Amino acid sequence: MGFLRLNFGGAFMEELSKNKRGMLLASEVLKIILSVIAISFLIYLLFSIYYANINDQRKEEAEKTLERIRVIVNRINNGAIESERVTDITPASWSFFSFVGGETKPNSCAGESCICICDKVNYDNVLWFKDRQISECGENGVCIAVPKLNKFESFEIEEASDGGTNVEVLKSGENIGVRNL
Repeated sequence: MGFLRLNFGGAFMEELSKNKRGMLLASEVLKIILSVIAISFLIYLLFSIYYANINDQRKEEAEKTLERIRVIVNRINNGAIESERVTDITPASWSFFSFVGGETKPNSCAGESCICICDKVNYDNVLWFKDRQISECGENGVCIAVPKLNKFESFEIEEASDGGTNVEVLKSGENIGVRNL
């Protein structure tokens, strides 16, 4: 009996070994997929935090610029000056807009004529893209109400290294005008 060796377990053991490798492979693939998803989520989160911080900084710069313009407008309305130049306007790559008269205005303008600094959108009022610029200025930009504002053509704020953007705020008859220099 010691010579009798049963070998029907060899095929079974080989099959079991293949199944273990297959289960191991599936387990490793699942771990890799979950790792890639987690890393992608972390990258998205980091970029979101970074761009939120950048947009907050730009909004703060725009607020400071418009506060300087508000002071000039008040001085013009009080008769202290006729015009004044504003230099080194920021944030670069954002744009100046005017919303006057009966046109649709951002909510922050409270129905009055206003000057806004915000990011310029592409494809505004084309097909299904309606009033995207107004929404952008109202939600992510900064606006100040300026009664009796003359309409001006929108323009982009340039980098200081490209010469920067300077504007002149001036009295134009009974109205206030803004001119890109």
